[in-house]
Amino acid sequence: MALKWTKKLSVLPLCVPPETCTDDYMVNSVAISDDGSRVVAGTYYFHYQGTTRVRTDGKFGTYCYSTPGQGKRLWAKEYRGDQGIYAVAISGDGTVAAGGGLLNEGKFHPHRPKRGLLRAFQVATGKKLLDSSAFPARVTSVSLSRDGGVLAAVAESSLYVFQRGASGLFSTPPKEIDLDGYSPSVAVHPSGSWLAACDTMGKVYLSTIHAGVVSQPATWTALEPTDPILPLSPTEPVKFNCVSASRASNSLAVGGGDFVYLFTLASIQGSPPAPVARFTSFDLRHHNVRFVAVSDNGAFVTAVLNDQDLAGKPVGRLIKLSPNAGQLCEDWRAALHHPPNSASIDASGQFIAAADGYPNTSPGAFYLFDNAGAKLWEHPTPAMNWPMFISANGSGIAGGSDDNTLFFFTP
Repeated sequence: MALKWTKKLSVLPLCVPPETCTDDYMVNSVAISDDGSRVVAGTYYFHYQGTTRVRTDGKFGTYCYSTPGQGKRLWAKEYRGDQGIYAVAISGDGTVAAGGGLLNEGKFHPHRPKRGLLRAFQVATGKKLLDSSAFPARVTSVSLSRDGGVLAAVAESSLYVFQRGASGLFSTPPKEIDLDGYSPSVAVHPSGSWLAACDTMGKVYLSTIHAGVVSQPATWTALEPTDPILPLSPTEPVKFNCVSASRASNSLAVGGGDFVYLFTLASIQGSPPAPVARFTSFDLRHHNVRFVAVSDNGAFVTAVLNDQDLAGKPVGRLIKLSPNAGQLCEDWRAALHHPPNSASIDASGQFIAAADGYPNTSPGAFYLFDNAGAKLWEHPTPAMNWPMFISANGSGIAGGSDDNTLFFFTP
């Protein structure tokens, strides 16, 4: 393992006199191009447990770096607002980047209405391709197609799909799709021909894009028993946290609560729609599936789960799941030191990356595993880590920590 470089994103402190707090900007999201040559990240802040700064306003931004050598900042796009950039994305070809979050929450600037924010940029020049604050809430997830032609975002219970026109700019207004519940995640297939989203009401949504027309989504709902040991126990919707689309196949995975589901494009568009395989967590106690990733060929899924040790201390685990006869069977599990937050797979399926750390008072770590579950390395950090993503070609890994730091590793 080689830690190639680290960068502090914001050059301005979050807490300025007369404030006396020591909190810093949080790097809540990072993204890396398929060839590992470009990385994008955003700064964010919220008054979570363990922080002392109650105010959430500051100077936030989306930042882009080239990765060779010791890393070079290509541009920084900053703004004054509340909470900041919650999610970023970069197209696989490294030409377009996007950042979404909150512009104003109305608490510290009550004369301004609550507005979410989404911006997109040309990576080479920093030219703005989209600047929209027409969202009624924080943008929680963004995703781009491989060529940067399709950009999707979710905010509260709405899905927004933007497409680039002949001018190179993203068209507005976007296609807007109402969802049944709060959506934490959206994923655009690299081809730009379909996208998927999920929500906390147990629904998975699949929309196709053909000749610029975005279809109304096919949907599937996960209703699971509150106690699977008792066959007559009441059911409730699975609170999904994450959806992931494969790169080279038409597969998608979703996870939340105690469950992970694997779909193909055909299975979710079927009559009735249905997953091709599912996984149920063994402990069925913690509602603990935090993040999922599906391999390029759809042959396996990884998931990170919150867990507890025998003394009841929060810990984490990374699991690899393979479909077999309608089930996602556990190939292996690996222990993580802290509750985990993300997982990522390279295109060959050789490397699996994971990040952990929770709550904010906790340290964290970045990890790299091989396909067989052997830990290749880990890198401890003094602050919790939320995002960690490996490039498609496996040449670079980007991670972000809650002390305003962007990390770049090579496997």
